[in-house]
Amino acid sequence: MKKANLKRILEIIPGVMSWSIILSSILLFKFNPVMAAIALIVYLIYWSCRLFYMSTLLFMAHHRMLSKKSVDWYKLCEASESDKSLAQIVHVVLYTIYKEPESILIESLNAVKTGNYPKENIIVVLAGEERGEGTREKLENLKTKFQGDFKDILLSIHPSGIQGEIPCKGANATYAAKRVKTYLEQKTIDFGNVIISCFDADTCPDRNYFSCLTYHFLTNPNRYRTGYQPLPIYSNNIFTAPAFARVIEMGSTFWQLIESMKANAFVTFASYGMSFKTLVDVDYWPVNLVSDDSLIYWKCFVKFNGDYTTYSLEVPVFMDIAVGKNILDTILVQYKQKRRWAWGVETFVFLGMHLWGNRSIPLSLKVKKVFQILDNHINWATWAILISFITPLLLCWGKWVRQDSLVFLNLTYINSTLVNSFTLILLLCIFIGKEFLPPRPPKVSRFIYVSFILQWFLTPLVSAFLGSIPALDAQTRLMIQKPLVFDPTPKQRLTEGPEEKVPGNLRRKK
Repeated sequence: MKKANLKRILEIIPGVMSWSIILSSILLFKFNPVMAAIALIVYLIYWSCRLFYMSTLLFMAHHRMLSKKSVDWYKLCEASESDKSLAQIVHVVLYTIYKEPESILIESLNAVKTGNYPKENIIVVLAGEERGEGTREKLENLKTKFQGDFKDILLSIHPSGIQGEIPCKGANATYAAKRVKTYLEQKTIDFGNVIISCFDADTCPDRNYFSCLTYHFLTNPNRYRTGYQPLPIYSNNIFTAPAFARVIEMGSTFWQLIESMKANAFVTFASYGMSFKTLVDVDYWPVNLVSDDSLIYWKCFVKFNGDYTTYSLEVPVFMDIAVGKNILDTILVQYKQKRRWAWGVETFVFLGMHLWGNRSIPLSLKVKKVFQILDNHINWATWAILISFITPLLLCWGKWVRQDSLVFLNLTYINSTLVNSFTLILLLCIFIGKEFLPPRPPKVSRFIYVSFILQWFLTPLVSAFLGSIPALDAQTRLMIQKPLVFDPTPKQRLTEGPEEKVPGNLRRKK
């Protein structure tokens, strides 16, 4: 089969499957409501079991993080037995920057600066975009402000219009990483001793992030075939973000907690670390695709014929909840961000193209990984629409028209079981969510904690409008060959009071 034809088929499959599930449910409801009810009973039973499974993983992941909360990772680094010494390890912290305010970057760099790790072993890279107004001046100001706080601070300005690139984070990060490669060669620093962390501009690493990452790198015999993923917690501006935005971003945190317990299915996301040697070996991030964070995992997976995994670090990084200038703008910002995340469905095309004809990866592993991507993205695009809209409509129809039907009575019972299961996981989210809250700023009322509890009842609607619909949008665009333009999430914060400028990793509960 020609590659162009294969690529076109792969682009169509996710969208066709998602739309088929939704439209077939609607058509069944119209022409054969009883069969529609039976299909939904099976689907709801499946989701009830899945929610129980996800709740279990969420509880286990939360327990794992709490059990490691008091660990002194730097002492473990010093005591570790490894073929490499702690003094050899150099960290490169790459911040990709576009239009983010300087104040946000100052907080992020302060978080790196105040971490429990020697700063003389940390190189900060500020990677700006030429197309951003005032980029060079902003980066120069940051370098001046933090000069002497790290081993070195490198500035990189990514030019616009490089052939073969699209305006995206991966292109910026790749350009900066090549600058780092030249710097390391000039300083005769072994790539194998360098760990690179690729961060968004608002990422504030936990004070133990670098120590924890170093420990696992030192003690991992397969260190060059492993990515290192901290838990992303969206809480930097949680006290000023709208309730619906808090729900969807904290939901992303919980999803990463759940995924972290699936050792063979965990993929890098947002901000993460990896060996610089590995990054060079796979030829950096993709420069013409939107989903750089997950695609770097799949590039490594293909390059090393399936011998690549992601390790879930026991420490978090703290980031911003995406907000706009007002409620309506925040809805738009959230929609665009979730659609960009859902554009990660392009990894299905990337993986399918690279697995086709690759005889070095076992067929069973190929099928498993392809199914993993499809399962995640199709469920993402369909579950909230089916449960929040189609099921209630069918239940109302059955109540008014077929009151005596056993099928609809069973559907009502199964739906109530699902609601109870969903309530259980919401209670678990409320319990776990309080662990991720920073101290309340003095200017914020204590009553905000009431809204932190009530906000979770928005989940069904939020999941549909800012979860499934953006995912369906992304899959439809891929299906009809309407490429998604990389739309960076704006970083905007309202003043939270005197603690606003305190580094994110120091604003956490002790």
